[in-house]
Amino acid sequence: MIELSASFMVVAYVMVIGITIGAVAALLQKDLLRAAFISGAECIALAFFFQALLAPDIGLTQAIVGTVLLPGIIILGIFKTRRTEEE
Repeated sequence: MIELSASFMVVAYVMVIGITIGAVAALLQKDLLRAAFISGAECIALAFFFQALLAPDIGLTQAIVGTVLLPGIIILGIFKTRRTEEE
């Protein structure tokens, strides 16, 4: 088994806590566009976490899908389903 240094473990725990806070922050947003952007930022942090765990293929895929495609599809869906308020 690979021995991990104490400093790496501290960084890993900080990253996991940051990713969790980002996910909860995206869920608690009332503005859907802001939630999409926070979700993208959280996915960037998750991609860095995968890179730190020496999984570059998963990190690269997460970076592309999670930061570009997922928020893009959410934003496109928001703009396509907007309703106008009747006065």
